[in-house]
Amino acid sequence: MVSVVHETDPNSLQHDRYACSVKRIKEGRGVLMARLVNVGHVPLEISKICHYFNIHGGEISGTVEDSKPRRSPIPSGGLKVKLDLSFKGRGDLIDKLKLLLRDAYTWDYTGVQAQDEGDENGKEDNEESDF
Repeated sequence: MVSVVHETDPNSLQHDRYACSVKRIKEGRGVLMARLVNVGHVPLEISKICHYFNIHGGEISGTVEDSKPRRSPIPSGGLKVKLDLSFKGRGDLIDKLKLLLRDAYTWDYTGVQAQDEGDENGKEDNEESDF
């Protein structure tokens, strides 16, 4: 299980002021307690969207979809690992996220998720969407 949070390291923020790090829980032993460990960053192309979602109260979590690391296409190198992320937040924040993703990418996305179907009056204030 991983979570995506706003990066606080000044070195990372020099390259991308919207940098978001991917963290996992590392179990401790003895007096050491579990802590979050930085295992990477979200790609520059979506860091601004993830940053916006985080600072407005949304939570991003996920799992590793494919553990085989691949070479990153960016010139500075690095590895990329596929993640299956879930975005959880207020209904209006989820709607804004869908708009931002639709504008940022050219794939044919209808915007309909399983959580969107059903009675509009019974809609809860919190929604969860998988992308």
